[in-house]
Amino acid sequence: MKSINKAYQEGDLARLLEIERIQQVGEVIDLNNEDDLTRKCRTIKQQSQILLTQYENLKLELRLVKNTPEGAMVIDFRKAAKKGIDSMSLMLKTIESQMNVISKIRDFVKDFREQKITIKEFLGGPPTPHSLDEEIMEDILEQMLSELMR
Repeated sequence: MKSINKAYQEGDLARLLEIERIQQVGEVIDLNNEDDLTRKCRTIKQQSQILLTQYENLKLELRLVKNTPEGAMVIDFRKAAKKGIDSMSLMLKTIESQMNVISKIRDFVKDFREQKITIKEFLGGPPTPHSLDEEIMEDILEQMLSELMR
């Protein structure tokens, strides 16, 4: 009964049908009785149709999941892995770089607030050693300014 309840709660029709099949092993079907054969065939056809419907629904769900941002990430991750690219390391390096830029901006604003730099220096922006950091910093500064203007 536990396995039946679990399969039912999970919507696992295939498992329910398997449990039913196991229960019916002891059932004797008279091969000479047309009613028994017809009933058994009808039951098998119904189960087959239910399983086919469940299969089609699962395929549709899978297609829908693949079209989400999360699904796209999984697809991209698998493609990169096939090419031998370590996506996680690349993302980690990008995040670390972005955190470094944000820390520099924070320290730059803190220096201005503590009057360690002049307004002219502040308006000139924080110094950046890398062009990638400059692009990230420009994006972050634009976002910050747009939020301040609201």
